[in-house]
Amino acid sequence: MIYIGIDPGSESYAFAFVDEMGNLVKYFEIPTDLVEKNAIILAKLIADYRPKAVALPSGHGLPFYNIRKIDNREIFLLTLKDPLSHGPLRDFLLASKQYLPLYNSFTIPSVIELDSVPHERKINVIDKGTADKVASAFFYRVYLKLDDFILVEMGRRFAAIVIVINGKIVDGYGGTYLSGLDGEIAYLLHKYSRIDKSTVYSVGRNLELVRIVVEWHSKKYKLPIIVSGYNKNSLEIGEKYEFKFKEAAVGAAFIANAYFGGILRHYINMLDSSGTPISFVRLKEWEEIISLIETL
Repeated sequence: MIYIGIDPGSESYAFAFVDEMGNLVKYFEIPTDLVEKNAIILAKLIADYRPKAVALPSGHGLPFYNIRKIDNREIFLLTLKDPLSHGPLRDFLLASKQYLPLYNSFTIPSVIELDSVPHERKINVIDKGTADKVASAFFYRVYLKLDDFILVEMGRRFAAIVIVINGKIVDGYGGTYLSGLDGEIAYLLHKYSRIDKSTVYSVGRNLELVRIVVEWHSKKYKLPIIVSGYNKNSLEIGEKYEFKFKEAAVGAAFIANAYFGGILRHYINMLDSSGTPISFVRLKEWEEIISLIETL
């Protein structure tokens, strides 16, 4: 049986295939700017393998939604963008809905939706770590057989932190959360111009903030630090591993294996989850945003 996981990176989409025993049997990457143009070809290629299950690229996450249930509302929640505008994640999901409904294709949660994260840590937060960060943490828990660790993801344009204690993710700090955009700057930009995702992502990586957060948690909970990602060597702490694959893609394939009865099934309670990426926002006038979403 083949289980497939997909990591939707900013530069490339990675596709990992593992067998029932969790062994990596195939792996390849496609430049992200080609995914949108070739989404149907990629979905057909995956279908040709007749996989037991596929962990789809999931952006901001939805807990185990079958691809049959994905429509405009779900695409908005996964991308937090206009669901009618083209993009690699949106177009790949629509292609998957057409060609992969027979193969247990599903989305995976992000950190905000995990039941193991205390409710008070979720209020007025969306980005505690996207679904691919959950997949990376799942990979390291399986690969290293660790129940307690901090994972720091140092990507090309962002940093993210995931904290795992007793085999469960208990907190996280996403790329936008750590971007360093001051609230007053956000207010002025919103009042006199507009904020889009490129504004937040272009702020840059606050290495000192990442290091402080990571070292504080490591010391308090006595957790080893693992650093991964394209720019992992920019952070001068933690253990770093060299793989010829993206951990998030293989981690997503591990999740597919665990969720659909493979040898890794005893790890699946790490992903007990509920809600959506915006379930915990309690800001003034947020009801207006919610009502807009309900019309999708």
